[in-house]
Amino acid sequence: MNLLQTFTLNEEGYTLIQKLVLFRIEEDLSYEHHTLRLIEEKQQSIAQKSGFIHSLNKAHKDHAASKVMERIRKKEEWKAYWEAKYLLVLPENLRNTPIDRLISQCNETSDGRVQLFLIMQEVIHTPIYCDMEPFSNALEETYFEAHIDKISLMCGFGPWGKKIYKNTEKFFKDIKDEGGKLPKWGITGLVGIGSVATVLALPVIAPAVGGILGLSGAAATSARLAMLGGGSIAAGGLGIMGGMTVLVGGSSVLGTVAGGAVGKMLSQIPQEAVALSIVKNINLIHYLKSDDNRDQAGTMDTLIQAQNMFLEFKQQTEREMVTHGIYNNKKDMMQMSHILNRAFRQLIT
Repeated sequence: MNLLQTFTLNEEGYTLIQKLVLFRIEEDLSYEHHTLRLIEEKQQSIAQKSGFIHSLNKAHKDHAASKVMERIRKKEEWKAYWEAKYLLVLPENLRNTPIDRLISQCNETSDGRVQLFLIMQEVIHTPIYCDMEPFSNALEETYFEAHIDKISLMCGFGPWGKKIYKNTEKFFKDIKDEGGKLPKWGITGLVGIGSVATVLALPVIAPAVGGILGLSGAAATSARLAMLGGGSIAAGGLGIMGGMTVLVGGSSVLGTVAGGAVGKMLSQIPQEAVALSIVKNINLIHYLKSDDNRDQAGTMDTLIQAQNMFLEFKQQTEREMVTHGIYNNKKDMMQMSHILNRAFRQLIT
């Protein structure tokens, strides 16, 4: 399957992803500083009073302030690390381009607006704090939904930021309720340690995807991150500057498998990664069909390809499970069936 240009990501799109992720970090830090100011105001009020109870209150507030200041310190360090690793390495002209200008460029065409939706979805599925070197014990993002709501409004998609998040949560919950074992790592927050997006950095994925492309080593690692998406576009660094084209918005695993690589990939890729790629595609299809898509006629080809990608993926996966036994046990086969059937029901309802 030859993927439409809509499903590819250029340097401007990659830059926008990184800037919007950084925006979430800055919003989180802003909330922490606001919390600290409120505590300090209460500390000043208590300091003007005397007595045993006020002394206890002061000790409590001092402890709370200390905890907030430590979180701020760690989050400031993470922000500096993120900027240095993912933004400062970009060409100066991209690094200095404001977010609103990048968004405006996307909005100039119908295809660009669809790409903007896919970019927003990548940002939503990106954990802004990861448990990785040189950091450990990943921090938590406060008011995640408020942050993605702001990003959705900035991009001109109204409530779709929350819709993406809620539908992804519901998709994984439905799979589990139907008897599946997902989520192995948890899905009660796509924003922190244990998230599906973080799982996509597992080394086992590199040979599965990179091997198909004839790549190895670092190139295979970049390739697998690019093709799987799910937030790893931001967290993985990608090889865009090396000339790679990045696939986004559900065209990742689905598009590759639709090209005939299903048997080589699925046995080596965590099913959480496959499920996330599928639900991203579903989110896109729901948006394209909605009244919020102001150019349904102009995006019809994109809608058709997004639907076909899933249907071809479902057909080939089911064929491979029956004829070639790509999974070693019945439980894994049933799990994949749960994922595919739940996705199909979402598309026809």
